[in-house]
Amino acid sequence: MTKRTITMLWLIGVGVMIVGGLLALFCSLALASHIGAFTANYRYNNYVPDSTFWALVSFIVLGGIAILGGIVTQFVAWIGAVINTNRLVDKTWFNVLLWCGVAGIVLNFVGGFGALLGWGLMIVYLIGGPDGMAVEPMMLRTTPVEPPRTLAPTG
Repeated sequence: MTKRTITMLWLIGVGVMIVGGLLALFCSLALASHIGAFTANYRYNNYVPDSTFWALVSFIVLGGIAILGGIVTQFVAWIGAVINTNRLVDKTWFNVLLWCGVAGIVLNFVGGFGALLGWGLMIVYLIGGPDGMAVEPMMLRTTPVEPPRTLAPTG
């Protein structure tokens, strides 16, 4: 995967996460304003949720699915960046991407601030990191073959 593809995937993931987050946020706020009427009528009239309630709940779920899709897309871009930098002779970028990314994932489960590490790491890579696809790896490079040397002059 080229660095350009990795960049596009990562930015698409960011965009999908932002759109999903805004959808879930605004629908949650609309549902919060609608829930007052729902609970007041439920106590006295055995109120059944209306179509507005279910539409807002559906949009909140859709926003959550979009956020999850953005996270998966960014994860695929990170895996692509790790594989891309593994092709380089110098393994510094590979080690930084791999181990800081793993640390970011672990910190997400422990404290919730690992996303900052992961996002910062990917932004630094996308701005200044090398493209492993632009360079042919050392193992696959063919050595030039010299023509055989003869002792007698050819005429």
